[in-house]
Amino acid sequence: MTTEQIIVFGLTCIGFGFIPGPALLQTVSLTLQHGQRAGMVSALGIHLGSLFQVGIVAIGAVAVLEASPGLYHALKLAAGGYLVWLGVQRIRTRAALQESAYLPRNILASSALIEALNPKSALFYFSFLLQFTDPQAALGLGWQVFLLGLCANVLFSLSDVACIFLAHPLRERLIPGGRVFSACQWTAGLLFITLGILAIVQD
Repeated sequence: MTTEQIIVFGLTCIGFGFIPGPALLQTVSLTLQHGQRAGMVSALGIHLGSLFQVGIVAIGAVAVLEASPGLYHALKLAAGGYLVWLGVQRIRTRAALQESAYLPRNILASSALIEALNPKSALFYFSFLLQFTDPQAALGLGWQVFLLGLCANVLFSLSDVACIFLAHPLRERLIPGGRVFSACQWTAGLLFITLGILAIVQD
């Protein structure tokens, strides 16, 4: 890639990483509810889910999704239902702001599934990464996409970590069970439910 392409690639990835979505919402809400460590574990899960997406794109499975609307919609329904379930769980979570050596169960797995089950992420990687590949290069197209995806994933993860550090100080201002804390819980939960419903009903 040229220097200009590298700059555009980096800035686009960083900017996209700060766009609110299921992954970022999961990481920030867990940070507010359970602390910085929970946020970091969530960010790791998102990172692993993104690696799964990059692998799918690199081997050309996204082309199968595009050619098979039934498979795409089935995956989208599963992802939407999972987001709705997470939203309900976020609302029902008991108020607790103490840092604990014991994190809530399944943070890593649930965060990874949020990203891995999102077909729109795979389609984003597919459409975005191909803009920076060179069919004439000695390195195969699949490997180019894979390496570009790894770089993008690292930049996305750095954005998640930055949001964790920004969100963590806010926990000290929240009173467990108080109105602000409850509002944060309900806001995060309702956003998850809304995103899930939109994923289900939108084409």
